[in-house]
Amino acid sequence: MLISIDQLTLKVFVGVHEAEQRKLRSIPVDIRFDYEPGGVDDVSAAVDYEEIRRRVLEAAGKKRFRLIETLAKAILDAIKRDSRISSATVVVHKPGALHGARSVSVSAEWRRA
Repeated sequence: MLISIDQLTLKVFVGVHEAEQRKLRSIPVDIRFDYEPGGVDDVSAAVDYEEIRRRVLEAAGKKRFRLIETLAKAILDAIKRDSRISSATVVVHKPGALHGARSVSVSAEWRRA
């Protein structure tokens, strides 16, 4: 079962330049993860979306990031702590990062071995 959380807004310090590190930015993140719910209509068998959100917010708030690539990896590491999740993709967008573009984004993927 593929679950999507679209445009989760994180407030983070991210950027290479000193001025970027002084201001919290709103960074939209898209998250996709796959797990097998076992075919039962039971909430205890499901991955808790709110728990995933909490983990992502915690991972993003722990430090300042220079690169959105590093932020994406921290988010992915937080998601894959749930042993029921078999794969995940995180897309981190940085609006206004490049003149003439709406945003720059990075995609990070992981699959359980």
